[in-house]
Amino acid sequence: MNNILHQIPQELREKMIVMPSHPRRFPPYRVHWNWDISFKCNYACSYCEVIKRDEEFSYQPIEIAQWRDIWAGIFERYWSTHIRFSGGEPTIYPGFFDLVAMLLEKNTVDITTNMSFDLKSFLDVIPPNRGLSISASFHPEFGDFTTVFDKVKYLHRHGFPATISYVGYPAHLDRIYEYKKIVEAEHMYFKIIPFSGLLNGHRYPDAYSPAEKILLEGIARDSIDQHLSDMNSRWYDWRVKKNDDNPSSKIKTGNLCRMGEMYAKIHPDGSVTRCCAGHHGIDAGVLGNITDPAFRLLDEAQPCQVAYQCPCFKCMTVGQEEEIWVPLWESLEHPVYKTEFARECACRYADASGKPVAVTQGND
Repeated sequence: MNNILHQIPQELREKMIVMPSHPRRFPPYRVHWNWDISFKCNYACSYCEVIKRDEEFSYQPIEIAQWRDIWAGIFERYWSTHIRFSGGEPTIYPGFFDLVAMLLEKNTVDITTNMSFDLKSFLDVIPPNRGLSISASFHPEFGDFTTVFDKVKYLHRHGFPATISYVGYPAHLDRIYEYKKIVEAEHMYFKIIPFSGLLNGHRYPDAYSPAEKILLEGIARDSIDQHLSDMNSRWYDWRVKKNDDNPSSKIKTGNLCRMGEMYAKIHPDGSVTRCCAGHHGIDAGVLGNITDPAFRLLDEAQPCQVAYQCPCFKCMTVGQEEEIWVPLWESLEHPVYKTEFARECACRYADASGKPVAVTQGND
């Protein structure tokens, strides 16, 4: 089967607009990237270890024109993808808003940000209702809650779906319930991130007191809707409860996993790994560099090669808990390149064995 493009019904070809050369054939049907574009940050939160990693990567910011060529190649291979920026504070990357505006032409984007950026500069470059969401993080050591919340609320009401996350740092738990109620009153998600790290010589989350665990678990399970309750609860269970009850259940070595096929992590120097295991993701398996024109993702699930506890509560293990992890990878739809088209194509054109079949353009 050298070329199956001509076998595809015209109505599906028109919906897909362009057929990817290496379509994704399994849920969630579109590639999800986590892009640590830089570990630089304009904050220095006491509980954050991220900015210490910046000096470990050798990289130079890339011009928008080069990024356009790189992501055009990704689109040709994998069609519309979802790109989640994190770091560091991604909005301080040179030309960041122009980069996001370019990516939104064919992809959806989520920005994890401390909301310190200038709102007018953002709105001047990035249009609403184009598949961009905001994952705001509130850091009480540097930000004022009302100021951050008002900016997030404005974006949420004007075409940029937004959430607010909050690290469950022991010193910052006194107002967590108050913040949760304020955010949820605006029908926005309030995400709880259990603290992981050292504090006063104690390793968290293991060092949470019984009262702190009760507080965090209660807030996680009593969220604004069932989807968020499932997400917050799974995050709490993975980070805190499984550490207490059954830490060995977090070891996935040898299990087939779609990380590297449906998901990949991009590091500041452009290197790409299957997932975020290990300090640089190295332990997860290096796939190449996103700037390489020959870069490819895996075409099928591969055994997990991480020899210790998996850090991801959404890991894409095959034959294990798909009904739990697949919904957690839901993301915004692109206004043109919709996931349902890719799903329809996948269902129609997997070969008899169920393995992916590359759909190429051109003549037979």
